[in-house]
Amino acid sequence: MAQFKYLFTKITIGNTQIKNRILSTAHQTNHVADGIPTSDMTAYHVERAKGGVGLVILEAAAVHSSGMLTSHTIAGYDKAVIPAYSGMAAQLHQYGTKVFAQLFHGGREFITSDYRYAAWAPSAEPSLRFGTMPRPMSLDDIEEVIDGFVISAKLAKEAGLDGVEIACSHGYLPAQFWSSNTNHRKDHYGGTFENRMRFILEILQRIWKTVGVEFTVGIRISADEMTMDGITVADAVKIVEYLVERVRVDFINVTSGDSSTYSGSTHIAPGSPMKHGYNALHAFKIRMAGAVPVFVGTRVVDPIEAEQIVKTGKADMVGMTRALIVDPQMPNKAIRGELNSIDACIGCLQACIGHYHKGLTIGCVQNPIAGKERKLNPLSQKIKTQQHVVVIGAGPAGLQAALSADIQGHQVTLVEQQSVIGGLLQVMRKAPMRQELAETMLDNYSRKLEKSNVKVQLGKRISRGDLLEWKPDVIICAAGSRPYLPHVQGIDDQRITTVDNLFSSNPKRIGKRVNVFDFSGDWPGIEAAIFLQEKGHEVTLFSVKLHIGQEVHQYLRNEYLRKLYQLEVNMRPHFDLGGIVQDKVIIRNLFSHEREEVGDWDSIVLAYGRIPNTELFEEVKGLAPVVQQIGDCLAPRTLEEATYEGLTTALNLGLTEVKILGQGV
Repeated sequence: MAQFKYLFTKITIGNTQIKNRILSTAHQTNHVADGIPTSDMTAYHVERAKGGVGLVILEAAAVHSSGMLTSHTIAGYDKAVIPAYSGMAAQLHQYGTKVFAQLFHGGREFITSDYRYAAWAPSAEPSLRFGTMPRPMSLDDIEEVIDGFVISAKLAKEAGLDGVEIACSHGYLPAQFWSSNTNHRKDHYGGTFENRMRFILEILQRIWKTVGVEFTVGIRISADEMTMDGITVADAVKIVEYLVERVRVDFINVTSGDSSTYSGSTHIAPGSPMKHGYNALHAFKIRMAGAVPVFVGTRVVDPIEAEQIVKTGKADMVGMTRALIVDPQMPNKAIRGELNSIDACIGCLQACIGHYHKGLTIGCVQNPIAGKERKLNPLSQKIKTQQHVVVIGAGPAGLQAALSADIQGHQVTLVEQQSVIGGLLQVMRKAPMRQELAETMLDNYSRKLEKSNVKVQLGKRISRGDLLEWKPDVIICAAGSRPYLPHVQGIDDQRITTVDNLFSSNPKRIGKRVNVFDFSGDWPGIEAAIFLQEKGHEVTLFSVKLHIGQEVHQYLRNEYLRKLYQLEVNMRPHFDLGGIVQDKVIIRNLFSHEREEVGDWDSIVLAYGRIPNTELFEEVKGLAPVVQQIGDCLAPRTLEEATYEGLTTALNLGLTEVKILGQGV
């Protein structure tokens, strides 16, 4: 606690006293049914409250039926939301955590997953990212939506929530009104700056008139929309100054980005390798302009970073949303001085906002329990009967399995034929834009292993003799995968290598002109292209996908494409490798089936996916009562499946009889 003189002090925001300066900002869990938060959402937030977070701002609640962003959006305007809100607030309050609702209308930002309703906006100005052309709101529409904000705030107060936040950030409806780029109205809601500010001003004034002075009401704003024609910090300062002079604003939650553009949307939830806490300076300017408490987040994943932000006066509270997803106990661990036991967010985006964009409930690559608290927490208790568990392979799947089994009280031996842990993380850590992700995850696992009772044997290839001698109760095979090579002419050419080799400790020599072939649409091919182009090679990136980076989360893909364009990498989607014939590289168009020769080349780097290492499983599957196969050696997929299978396999050990999992059974 000695090093935290500011982060764990109380603060009063409006009419709400908060026990510390850490908040979980509004983020979608998709734990919503028919517009109402489910018990799974409550369990998710209760876990963070148990961990010591001071304030939880619940995910976006639509204030009007026209603002239901997806079919999993909270209907904040519906009285039926009160019992769910009330139950959630009561449980979080038991741990001293305060709860706000976020009141939301996306305007033209509209991504509903079922019937596509008409989008409403100040003017007929389309959203580039979603391809939505909204209809201009009539005065009656505007009145309805303002009423929706008021009703939603009233319902939140009646339910026992402590306050509300109005989402004016990321180019959502209030920001569409105040921006001259999206508001071309000729009436008293458009034209001059004062007219364009009328919408948000009336919302705030009428909310206060309804809820009374004892409530807490603030706004969220993008200080910089990070797009070509977006709001800048200077604009945001002017907006804040105008508002606080005319109406009570209890807090301003500062973020960046704009939902309507690819480059701007990246900043809604920026991933690795984007800079940590880069909004803090923007927050300071807003704090000075508004003279009201300011919140800030965006890639603040370390409590020491958060302490510095509060200490230096850049903000009054710090959003640490993804840090709390991966480690709900982060605040409690920090205040106890247990910094080395905190799991750090790796910024992969795969299962947090990545799940949201796929219509799935929230998850976390490093914390597979996240979003599944009701289902998995009851299984996480100490077991009654200790078993000897041998885990083969110290990649993410094996590490997760070994540590999870150890936490439950099993006797665990972890065997890895390489001299280091990590598996494919060791490849990833050499990639220019995956380095932080890989090294953070490796550090998290290394620290946990040091504190565990797991017996680790590195540099050892396990044999049948070992297993016959050890007589384990359980064998968990997590032997990983290896690069796949396509069955085409010339594949044994010495000028061909793989991404694994490129990022190894002893890579092949690579010539000046390089063709990178990407089959998966994921990070390996892109990283290889960036790595080589930065070193002065002339790179052409071929991909069989519809577009480069198709399988990468869209916010990370935006950063990859920005980098590829900056480096002037030649990109050619829709082509695969047809082989090498008479020193010519043959490429094939996936749509026209036409073949093309590429004559000027020196090297080829393949990112063609992976083959499961099933051979070891076949050798050991009869050598213990329970033998299971997880991660890439079951089927090559992603980090998320690896860690999830590692956890659930360990949790299920005490619940199952003799079981052999082979071909995905």
